[in-house]
Amino acid sequence: MKVKWLFFDVGSTLVDEVECYKKRLTIIANAGGVEPEYVFEKAIELYKQNRKGDLEIANMLHVDLPKWDAGSEMLYPDAEDILKELHEKYKIGVIANQNLGTAARLERFGILKYIDLVVASAEEGVAKPDRRIFDIALERAGIKPEEAFMIGDRIDNDIIPAKNLGMKTMWIRQGFGGQWKLKSNDELPTFIADSLPEVASILDWYENQKSLLETTQNTRDLGGLLCKNGERPHFNRLIRSDKQCYPSRKDIEFLKGNNITTIIDMRTPEYVESDPSGFENLDGFTYYNFPVEEGSKVPESVEAVPGSYMKIAASPAMKEIFTTMAESEGGVMYNCSAGKDRTGVVTAILLMLCDVKEEDIISDYMLTKEYNKERFKMAAIHHPGLDLNIIIPRESYIKDFMDLFIKEYGSVKGYFDRIGVSEDTRNQLKNKLVKA
Repeated sequence: MKVKWLFFDVGSTLVDEVECYKKRLTIIANAGGVEPEYVFEKAIELYKQNRKGDLEIANMLHVDLPKWDAGSEMLYPDAEDILKELHEKYKIGVIANQNLGTAARLERFGILKYIDLVVASAEEGVAKPDRRIFDIALERAGIKPEEAFMIGDRIDNDIIPAKNLGMKTMWIRQGFGGQWKLKSNDELPTFIADSLPEVASILDWYENQKSLLETTQNTRDLGGLLCKNGERPHFNRLIRSDKQCYPSRKDIEFLKGNNITTIIDMRTPEYVESDPSGFENLDGFTYYNFPVEEGSKVPESVEAVPGSYMKIAASPAMKEIFTTMAESEGGVMYNCSAGKDRTGVVTAILLMLCDVKEEDIISDYMLTKEYNKERFKMAAIHHPGLDLNIIIPRESYIKDFMDLFIKEYGSVKGYFDRIGVSEDTRNQLKNKLVKA
């Protein structure tokens, strides 16, 4: 569903509050008889533990929390330009925990002219994370939750309640709120930005993304690529994807409307159990889980990636996967978790079967780098010690895999013979893609 409204928090989202916090923490330090540097460091430590650093350090030192000095607030340098740019495409709203006079302060900052609706806690008598303040904003905007983004720096106040309502969410990691450590999937925002310009960049990508499903990041059709004999695989026959846990009505209608009713899930049982497919037991679809264990873990090194792809290709599940694809009456959507490694290997083999040019197979593989860039950012947050070079697609990964594949099996025919797929099934699979 098309996004119509963007709702922003104010503090540490549009307005830089660093100086305000410094003044507050300095007052706390002086009142508590300790050095300001100690208070600053302790506060940051507490914020990184998802705690309210200024309040807790004041309580620890047995001093009152100082009054907020709004006079030290400053607009982020890019805020006005970004709001002006976004206002040309969206309605802009504010949902914020603020003292009385929020609209007047936004006017003094020179940005109220880009804001169509202000919903602030002091005026409404209800504050985030209470869902009622979000309900008020959505009702006044006249939109459904899925037609809006909530953009803010606080996971607890901005992201979790908006996400629970069905809004799309973007966490902007600015200020102390940006120190939050994500602990569970319930806290995961739709996107993460590190600055206001990046907010605009992500929204531009979101509006122009090419994922076939609106609830996935990486669903693509194998149709349209040029075979060496001049043929092209047909659209809506075989669809590659990342996991689809919560398909929307639009996604379901798209798949049914194009007769794509067989779903092949290559994730392992533990992942399927923790994130069940939205198509399992869904009326009108046939769901299969053929686990490919070999691609469920990150390879040991960059050099090990092509070899790991060979292990995926040799998985005992591959015979069932390709046979099911061939024998399914309609179109097939197949997936792993990110639509990158296991899905990438199966796709490369299918395209080699149709004699698609090597450079086009590589280009198709590399699209995952663009489609999954938010997923890679999440990986960096959750696994700070992980070498991202291992999981981010490189042309050499799929090219070296195809070289190893031909060296091992001689040809795609040799591969299918090895895994026990008959010539009739192989031809049936190829014809599914390239024959009318």
